[in-house]
Amino acid sequence: MTPLSILTAHRQLDDFVDYVDSFYGQNDPLYPLYYEGEALTKEDIRHASILYLDRCQDESFENITWGDGDSLDRERVRDILTDKFNYSYSVLTSYNKGNW
Repeated sequence: MTPLSILTAHRQLDDFVDYVDSFYGQNDPLYPLYYEGEALTKEDIRHASILYLDRCQDESFENITWGDGDSLDRERVRDILTDKFNYSYSVLTSYNKGNW
């Protein structure tokens, strides 16, 4: 990979993280996600996005391909955040998992 293509990939990932954040994160999201009462962080979005990109390259995950950061990509990252990182749509639901 050339330095320019690495820079482009980083910018695309940053743009995608911002896009996911606008739906589920801390900056006036449409559908905010929480974990243990805390709003979703861009760091966790980035980690989930990298996990998703790894899945796109893994042949054992059938029918998963990168769609250039489209809504299906966003929803699949959301699913990783809820299924693997234990985020939920409710602050109370997060607390009800034994944290109160």
